[in-house]
Amino acid sequence: MVQLVNVAWVDEVAPGEMRAVDVNEQRLILANVEGTFYAIAADCPHRQAPLIQGWLWGHAIECPWHHYRYDLRTGENLYPRNVYPTDLTYLEKDLNPLHCYPVQVEGDAVLVEISGGL
Repeated sequence: MVQLVNVAWVDEVAPGEMRAVDVNEQRLILANVEGTFYAIAADCPHRQAPLIQGWLWGHAIECPWHHYRYDLRTGENLYPRNVYPTDLTYLEKDLNPLHCYPVQVEGDAVLVEISGGL
């Protein structure tokens, strides 16, 4: 079952900013990049650092603890994946993707799509 949840109004999160939102007792981060909204899990998949304390770099978010970076559009790990030697495959266990949620804007409402209940 897919559920759309109104998490904010467009004018509440300016371009280049992010804020924490709660959906069904789960914390998410809502980010506005040049007018496009993205919703992601609130904690870094590496060591569960609070990403709201991190930084936006274009379409990437950087974790405040270990500086892991994730693509807001796909959840892909951008750093340190791009610097890990390919022969050290045991390091892959630290490169989990960031969970992303589909976002829709209807009028002034920012809606996040939740499947089944988080």
